[in-house]
Amino acid sequence: MKNNGFICSLVFLCLSIFSPLQAQQAMRGDSVQMILQQLAALQEDFEIVEFLPLTERYHLVLAHDEVPENLLESIQDAFLYDVENYCKYYGWKYLLDWRLLASKAARESFWGTSYLSNKTLNFFGIRADKKEWACERFQFCEGTIKNDPEPAEFIVFPDFKSSLWMFIHTIYNRHYLQRLPDQGRRVAAAIAFERENGLFYWRRVSNGKSFSNQLAGTPYRTEEIIYTWSGHDFNNLCVNCSRKTDHIWIEKIDRAVMRRGGLKEQ
Repeated sequence: MKNNGFICSLVFLCLSIFSPLQAQQAMRGDSVQMILQQLAALQEDFEIVEFLPLTERYHLVLAHDEVPENLLESIQDAFLYDVENYCKYYGWKYLLDWRLLASKAARESFWGTSYLSNKTLNFFGIRADKKEWACERFQFCEGTIKNDPEPAEFIVFPDFKSSLWMFIHTIYNRHYLQRLPDQGRRVAAAIAFERENGLFYWRRVSNGKSFSNQLAGTPYRTEEIIYTWSGHDFNNLCVNCSRKTDHIWIEKIDRAVMRRGGLKEQ
């Protein structure tokens, strides 16, 4: 690892100042940013993080495979603290394993430290291509161009929750639903209601009616959801993604849960 001694000493100083496990000292949603901000204050000649003036957020410049293990675990723990409640709530509402949502966000954003996620608050790498409904129905119309590796437009979101909501709409798109054992019958009508009205299915529309307060039925199994997106050329844009590695990232979430003394939730 380049500049290993400098990085390790910087990480030690940073972690002595802030530990994301001390949740009371961090605003939920900001604890990863607090770590990056501390690193920015301590870095000198070797750049580890960079500040984005447009969003007033920091992102990690250091290559992923160069992040020291103790720093990576602290970032993972902070990321879990930031997103866990949102993923659990939306997972419950849409019959999904919350760890699946958290692991996909962690993978796409490298635990909330990537350039794209901090420039766009797009934590799932959601592209604008073929997602006209995101603009027409939900008003997420702004985009930014990034090479991936060819130039591609990614949707800009106001916060993690919006990115999560649109990711759920992405994995419950028609060609995904068709791969589920029940062709997505447990959720398809709710997704259609949301796209027609531009709001959550449990919210009331102008005439005072809502679709339902909660979807009926058991949650889809994690393996069933992973199958819908992994291993299919139409929607698998990640060259390193597979069903096996998707499960590895869920295991990373599990380890972060275990570090803080929690139990794995299925």
